[in-house]
Amino acid sequence: MLFDLRYAVRQLLKNPGFFVVAVLTLSLAIGANTAIFSAADAVLLHPLAYPDPDRVVILSENMTHYALRKIAESAPEFEDIRRWSTSFSQMGAVLAQNIAISGDGEAANLFAERVTASSFPMLGVKPIVGSLFSEDNERPGNDHVVLISRALWMKRFGGDRSVAGRKVQLNRETYQVLGVIDPIYEQRGTSDLWTPLSFRPQDIVPGSSAPHNIDVIARLKHGVTMEQARDEMRRVAHRFIEQYRDNYQDSMGFSIDVDRLAENQAGNLKTPLLVLISAVGALMLIACANVSNLLLARAMLRRKEMSIRAALGAARSRVIRQLLTESLLLALLGGSLGVLLAFFALRLYTQVGPQFLIRGAQPAISAWVLGFSLAISIAASVLFGIAPAIDTSRTNLAENLKEGARGSSGGRRALRESMVAVEVAVSLILLIGAGLLIRSFVRLANTNPGFRTDSIMTAQVVLPINGYGDPARRSQFIHALLDRIRAIPGVRSAASVDFIPYNGGAGSSIAIHDHPPDPNTPTQVVYQSRVSPGYLRTMGVPLLRGRDFVANDELGCYAIVDETVVKKFYAKFDALGSLVNLPLASTDCTVIGVAGATKSFNLAAGPPARIYYFGKPVTSPVVTMIVQTVGDPTMANSAIRRDTAALDPNLPVTFKTMASFIDTSLARERFSIQLMGVFSALAAILAAIGIYGVLAYLVDQRRRELGIRKALGAREGDMIGLVVRQGSIPVGAGLIVGLAGAFALTRLIKSLLYEVSTTDPLIFAALPIGLVVVALIAMAVPASRAAHVDPLVSLRDE
Repeated sequence: MLFDLRYAVRQLLKNPGFFVVAVLTLSLAIGANTAIFSAADAVLLHPLAYPDPDRVVILSENMTHYALRKIAESAPEFEDIRRWSTSFSQMGAVLAQNIAISGDGEAANLFAERVTASSFPMLGVKPIVGSLFSEDNERPGNDHVVLISRALWMKRFGGDRSVAGRKVQLNRETYQVLGVIDPIYEQRGTSDLWTPLSFRPQDIVPGSSAPHNIDVIARLKHGVTMEQARDEMRRVAHRFIEQYRDNYQDSMGFSIDVDRLAENQAGNLKTPLLVLISAVGALMLIACANVSNLLLARAMLRRKEMSIRAALGAARSRVIRQLLTESLLLALLGGSLGVLLAFFALRLYTQVGPQFLIRGAQPAISAWVLGFSLAISIAASVLFGIAPAIDTSRTNLAENLKEGARGSSGGRRALRESMVAVEVAVSLILLIGAGLLIRSFVRLANTNPGFRTDSIMTAQVVLPINGYGDPARRSQFIHALLDRIRAIPGVRSAASVDFIPYNGGAGSSIAIHDHPPDPNTPTQVVYQSRVSPGYLRTMGVPLLRGRDFVANDELGCYAIVDETVVKKFYAKFDALGSLVNLPLASTDCTVIGVAGATKSFNLAAGPPARIYYFGKPVTSPVVTMIVQTVGDPTMANSAIRRDTAALDPNLPVTFKTMASFIDTSLARERFSIQLMGVFSALAAILAAIGIYGVLAYLVDQRRRELGIRKALGAREGDMIGLVVRQGSIPVGAGLIVGLAGAFALTRLIKSLLYEVSTTDPLIFAALPIGLVVVALIAMAVPASRAAHVDPLVSLRDE
């Protein structure tokens, strides 16, 4: 084997052109496979850095009658589940929140989580500095302690290891820093702060109604299976229905689900990742076909060598082993370079890639990924090396030892052409898949969300209880700030809302007085947003009927319903003038208008039912100013920050454009189609190289025949036609197979398409034509070479 390896090295160094082209081709394919597998490993295979991650689960509940699925638990439900369940060795709860931090630097709004002390040991969290929470910190009065993230520690405290014990101001209350940790649980966002989740007795009254905003995570006991845990949760759900009949009925379709946390966090990334894995697998197949064609062409130059080996007694198996050793060496070199390319690609992704694309998981070149790269390199060496090795090992001593023997056997040519057909077919499938995704993305990005996104800036403030506990005080601050913002030069209009449009909201069922709901119809959840007068005009939401809010409406409570609410609740009577009970506003509101429907969370989904109300004092601690400007929406940021500081110097402001919310929601789709586009382009280029290689080899092998044809009077057009016809056979076969494969396989990406058919005629017509153009370009150089063959030179060489 060592002799074979040394000989393989010498052979490759003797042919540097072949060596460079083959290694680069393989490195591109193996690098792409390694990078995408790293992402799949981080999201699907080893997504969580927890001990025994397969045993970490998340609990969620369904109320199918309310059209609610996979929603968080409430505090009373968490306490009951913790008391009644026996399948879990540990259980914890996480509640997301926004916190304003001040002191030790500039005030800032941060994403934070309130967690039970049991959560960290269950997830295997170790403090970098200091200590974790204890159960004593969950008691009210002992809960003013905080853990900070490594990023916040470095940014705000300069990595000072004596940070434990320092005091910080959170929402204007004093907290003591216990320690520093790395974020692990990132279900709803990347946290910078963690505070203890403590419940007051009134928060956990058994069977009481409470907000569903707590993520419940647990660890299965050893010996307990997922199915056993799910069976127990079905019994627990039935117990809820039996004991708390006022809140739970069989007709609600109430149930509790148990899912692996890793699968839950992967969410809708699973399908795009599988599509990308298929794409890079196809790219690997094309690369192998190309290198195999290179090896077949090189085999013609080694016929005498193999014949001499056979004449000296070398067995056919010995020759095949030597050739496969050379293939393995090529694959390992390509794999090594591919891993380096993947490493730099992942580094580039961390620097310029979309944020939060893979929440809680960072793709990296791990031992697992290196093992995959080694395996795919070995598999590739067999894939592209076995056919040339078997073909080359067939020796005809009498023919091959002749000095002037030339030409290519029909079998060898058929093998090379079949590989080109495979390249064309796979390239076409990739191109059509990418074309459908791109066409879908363009339609999705151009979808009207129902509100304007240009020239809109959001400015978010957190009004802490300490100083703004009185709702009237909050309303007074908002009015004063809006007056100042409207006076800023370049500001067209401004309004406030409790939840940023498209990025959040709170919902519940509603009740329309004098019109009880149909008991056979599932109760609909309606989002409810408290807004100020001028909100619809500022956001560009059309008012279809009725009137807008005015300042005097604050004395009562008035509501504007959107088109979706009208379709679902007001099909048989007029919405205007009706009295609707809004649980989130804790009051009844008179409907005074009908507004256009707006999208939320996902442009591909239909607009949810939404009601805007005004008149109830501000209860949410988080308030957002919506500011419409003339031109650049960021032009008023410094003035808004200055005006906020003039009213309260300790209130930080967080700015974000409305357009950026849409861009963030499309980040995954955009990044996926960019990768698919790159892979498809590489596939087309490799296919073109394959076509060029086959035809160039064909022209070289038929040089004598072409010289004779030229001497007998063949015109240049005839010579070009001869080569093009020869190349059209594998290209045509590949197009037919590719179209059939695309019709069958594009159905797998149906769930990723928006308003685009899997058999879109434009894509299925344009891309084959484009690939034919690429093939003709690849044929141009060999055809031109054939047309300009010099008969005297070619016959003299023979």
